[in-house]
Amino acid sequence: MKIRFWGTRGSFAMSGREFLRYGGNTTSVELVNAAGQRLLIDLGTGATELGKQLMAGEFGKGQGTLPILLSHTHLDHIQGLPFFTPFFIKGNQIRILGAAPSMTSLESTLQNQLAPHYSPLNGLENLAAGVSIDTITPGETITLPGFEVRTAAVPHGSMWTTAFRITADGKTVTYLSDVEYASVDEPLEVAVELARDADLLIHDAMHADHDYDLRRGWGHSPARAGVIVAERAGAKKLALFHHSPDATDEMIDEVVARTAARTSVPVFAAAEGEYLEI
Repeated sequence: MKIRFWGTRGSFAMSGREFLRYGGNTTSVELVNAAGQRLLIDLGTGATELGKQLMAGEFGKGQGTLPILLSHTHLDHIQGLPFFTPFFIKGNQIRILGAAPSMTSLESTLQNQLAPHYSPLNGLENLAAGVSIDTITPGETITLPGFEVRTAAVPHGSMWTTAFRITADGKTVTYLSDVEYASVDEPLEVAVELARDADLLIHDAMHADHDYDLRRGWGHSPARAGVIVAERAGAKKLALFHHSPDATDEMIDEVVARTAARTSVPVFAAAEGEYLEI
């Protein structure tokens, strides 16, 4: 299975020479199995770059099929929706799956993103591709073409997001972005089980360890939380993810160095455009 990070930043996109190596686009991760089937996690601004590249193949001919998992509908995870080029090509089939936000539906939330106050597209119905929106219940297992996906609800400040355990070709990737534990040293058992023996754990590392206690309640984790989950789960590799918009390349380098010194689990920071094969 191949993984490519198209967006690794959290909260809002950044630009500038201090953000070149790890990237400034918000969250979007692509998985490709041995058969060439794709799965996309989240539609942050990074998804727009993936969309451009997909147009060189079957998506440019209106023959592409793509499932998209949404961890939640905060803006940094759906801001790429109006700019994802395959949506504009008739014949493409794109399926969006996610949990319903509190007090509303997933479809109405995404529809609002394309409302005339925010977008000239004026609604999902104006996308040329065939787009379906399916509501999932965290805790269920979903079978997608070439992938099996286990889901779980995890706390994110005053709300919940959906974490994923994705298996293909006998390999497993766990996606635990936008998660905050009541105690960093005692992460939720559901998070540990979702990451059990994973080949790659992608974990929220929005906060530097030294300032985490000052920012409790924002719904995110320090890097050391990812280490504890990885160690308890027996994950083979840890990717620090959802970098703070304040974190420069040098600051992220320092976080990786400090984090790697504390654990035997291989640790790296997710970088925009980076390909991994597991």
